[in-house]
Amino acid sequence: MKTYYAGQDVDAPCGRCGGETRHQVLTVTNGVPDRLICGNCRSVHKFRAAKPEPLPRSPRIPSAAKAGGPRPGSLVNQFQQTLAEEQGGALAKPYRVTERWEEGTWMDHPSFGLGRVQRRMGKKVDVLFRDGLKTLVSA
Repeated sequence: MKTYYAGQDVDAPCGRCGGETRHQVLTVTNGVPDRLICGNCRSVHKFRAAKPEPLPRSPRIPSAAKAGGPRPGSLVNQFQQTLAEEQGGALAKPYRVTERWEEGTWMDHPSFGLGRVQRRMGKKVDVLFRDGLKTLVSA
């Protein structure tokens, strides 16, 4: 670690000048400059050490969870299995807030796509879509 003393000239960033300029150390605390005076604009400010060079980033390697697609037993696979087994050619009705949705019915939502009603809770229903479980409004 470099030791500094009062009166020493150092290169430091100056906020007023907008760059790294020559400064003179005014006060030192524990061997580190505390207050500096700029040689160009004569402003007095705190010592700010130069920012270290950023380390080069290593190439990104996809994690195991994202690399191979959905894992067995995930909601997406569960949805696809349920869709294939239970729909059996039944047509899904387009989603409307004004319609009453019962458990087990299939709906076609404009944003989430095809989904199956899992549970009814008053005026709300939980629907399993390809992206996961969503809570929607029902009549």
